[in-house]
Amino acid sequence: MKQDRLILVIKVFRRLAKLISVCAYLGLIGLKRYNVEGSWPALVTPFDGADDVNYEVLRRLVRFHAENRSNGVLLLGSTGEAILLTKEERRKIVDEVVDEANGKIPVMCGVSAVSTKETVENARYAKDAGVDCGLMVQPPYIKPTQGALYGYFKDVADAVDLPLVIYNNPERAGVNVEPETIARLAQHPNIVAVKEAGPNPYGVMRVVELTRGEFNVLCCDCAFYALIPVVMASGGKGTSNVTGGLCPREFAELSKPWESYRDVLTTREHLYRLLPLIRMMYSESNPVPLKAALNMVGADVGKPRKPLLELSEGNMATLRQTMERLGILDEDSYQKEYFSRR
Repeated sequence: MKQDRLILVIKVFRRLAKLISVCAYLGLIGLKRYNVEGSWPALVTPFDGADDVNYEVLRRLVRFHAENRSNGVLLLGSTGEAILLTKEERRKIVDEVVDEANGKIPVMCGVSAVSTKETVENARYAKDAGVDCGLMVQPPYIKPTQGALYGYFKDVADAVDLPLVIYNNPERAGVNVEPETIARLAQHPNIVAVKEAGPNPYGVMRVVELTRGEFNVLCCDCAFYALIPVVMASGGKGTSNVTGGLCPREFAELSKPWESYRDVLTTREHLYRLLPLIRMMYSESNPVPLKAALNMVGADVGKPRKPLLELSEGNMATLRQTMERLGILDEDSYQKEYFSRR
């Protein structure tokens, strides 16, 4: 008898929790999700001359962003060469970044793997380490259906009580997370935002339409996708970017959600001033150009890990010229000043 009552109580609480989640999504009660907005630059993974992770430099990069207005940092994304790291390296990177960032700047951590089981393990480790939110990209190579993608994201969100950001990167993964799938996932209380990183501005607009503008939408800064103006004009919340790894102050300004026409002008001013640099950041495989740029300002992040190669000679010359025109290589630039400290 007591066991039957206990089972009934559990069922009631489960239904109540589901009702609260739905009401929160519909805005009927004031349950707040983790708010991912502004500029979240992706951290490179620094390597030393022996191709080992340079954790001291990694910590300096975290402090660089904390001091220069980034709203948060993203680790273990494509910029961080996560797929080229061992499990032990990835976990130590999480521990080191969380320890350095504590109280200074929020941390988003890439948790994806090809299998749901390993993704859950990664998300649990990140949560226990103290990250603020996780980033999940669709599994690469296996090209799951929309139903399988929905199940993948939902299963992880059900298993780990960690705010999660969907990372829609069809160019790298080989399959798009369709707006209708994102809208379904947006109803889950642990799924708090989407980062769009594909050549489909209409897809962004469709996500905003389907979620009635109540779901946080961010985008990458790839110039060839031209997502920033569309996302920000559609009520988007900011960017998770590559170029902000070198220019955090400027990206903090252009990634602010628009509240007035002054914000529109600020985004436009910084975006078009930096556009030649943004193009260069995607001139070769990410993070090859960014690592070259950071080394030019004295960050000492080392080479990409093979099979990636260093930036080609022609692109290196163009990148240097672009940075010179923007004043980034001036001795009194904030980038050079920071990385010259000892």
